[in-house]
Amino acid sequence: MLYPFSLFVLTDNVASIIKEATDMFKPFQIASVTVLLLVSIVSISAESIWGKNYFPNTELTTHEGKVVNFFEDLIKDKIVAINFIYTSCPDVCPLETAQLTRVQKIMGDRVGNDVHFYSISIDPEHDTPEVLAEYRQRFGAKWTFLTGDKQQVIGLRRKLGLYVEGADSGANKNNHNVSMIIGNQKTGRWMTRSPFENPHVLADQLGNWLNGWVSKQVGDDYDNAPELRPLTLGEPLFRTRCASCHSVDGIEDEDDIGPDLLGVTQRREKHWLIKWLRSPDKMIANKDPIALALLKKYNNLPMPNLRLNEQEVIELITFMDELHDPNAAPISSLVSKLKVYRQSAVVKSSVNVDVVAVMNAWGRQAHPKATTNAGFMTLINVSDKTVQLRAASSPDFELVEFHEMKMVDGMMQMNELTALKIASGDQLKFASGGKHLMLKHRKRSLQDGDQTNITLEFASGATQTISLNIIKDH
Repeated sequence: MLYPFSLFVLTDNVASIIKEATDMFKPFQIASVTVLLLVSIVSISAESIWGKNYFPNTELTTHEGKVVNFFEDLIKDKIVAINFIYTSCPDVCPLETAQLTRVQKIMGDRVGNDVHFYSISIDPEHDTPEVLAEYRQRFGAKWTFLTGDKQQVIGLRRKLGLYVEGADSGANKNNHNVSMIIGNQKTGRWMTRSPFENPHVLADQLGNWLNGWVSKQVGDDYDNAPELRPLTLGEPLFRTRCASCHSVDGIEDEDDIGPDLLGVTQRREKHWLIKWLRSPDKMIANKDPIALALLKKYNNLPMPNLRLNEQEVIELITFMDELHDPNAAPISSLVSKLKVYRQSAVVKSSVNVDVVAVMNAWGRQAHPKATTNAGFMTLINVSDKTVQLRAASSPDFELVEFHEMKMVDGMMQMNELTALKIASGDQLKFASGGKHLMLKHRKRSLQDGDQTNITLEFASGATQTISLNIIKDH
């Protein structure tokens, strides 16, 4: 296992040895001996701990078919970033590679000159140099991809601390460790990182920190620290699953490997987005025209199946909805804009004004023999007062109730809710596994793509009718 800060321990030990040696030779005042001793000890220590005596010289083959040795040819005296992938990986590996292309874009021509990236295959039986070259080309990667003997690659992963016993030793390659290691072999400074870290942070660590740059630490009082911005559930999903391949600035470059997502929830129908995020591989296999057009446009690089569950998909779409306004905080921005709209609207009755803003309203397609459906949405109170939702109805169902699923004493229970309050500027989420609309005794068949109207009734006497898109459950 490599320890990130062993360099500093090494430096302390060297300093102690040098002090003892200097004291020993003080009577003779031989300064040159101290200098020589310093150079020798640092050289010997760095070489013995972080040099060829530690790193294996594993024989590998590049995507160009060139045979190289790991220590002598790839990392000796270099700043490097190393990860392990396999080209048939359906999810994580494409995201890793895409994220590194973003780091590559930030660092420019430094990649391959003073900073070197290496992606080593854990599936050498399939990943021949030709396969790796084609994979590299599809991503627009400019670094070296390598393959080699499977057992030797496993040994290399163990030595780098990137092999998890138990998880990686199984037959399922999907369980492999997705960490990467970055380091400067010459200085002995190494650290493991997540490939999904902010690409600007990774670029700074590779280009500056590992290259000996030290920033001046500016102290400040803890009381003056800014308050952390609360994250929605969809934001970390977006950062770890989407940001590797997609920008959200409304600008697309020729070398982008995925479309810009600013305003995507306005360009695409919600039920299509949900299907796409759940099963992009199935949509491509079923020759969905939009999916095939995206595949063709972006160098035949398919979107990986991110293995998102239903709730995660809804949270992700909600966050992308909020990203439609890139210059303001998500929910607060939406609330403020809707308040301005309400204040400027010329209305004669409060009944004609929406009581709440509605986002991502949808219902699950039920089994043909079932008479009950479930409805989900996010309601945002854009008024200046607390509102209370007391009932709901629909022409397509005999009864609409508010229910909540909750774990009680280790058992999942579902209870009916009689009234729900939403404070000013707050939101109420109806989501799978929590609060939801229970739509009972269906009067007509509702298929994927259909809509049903739901009328919300508030304690103030106001009503508001919304439409639920019916989506087939996956």
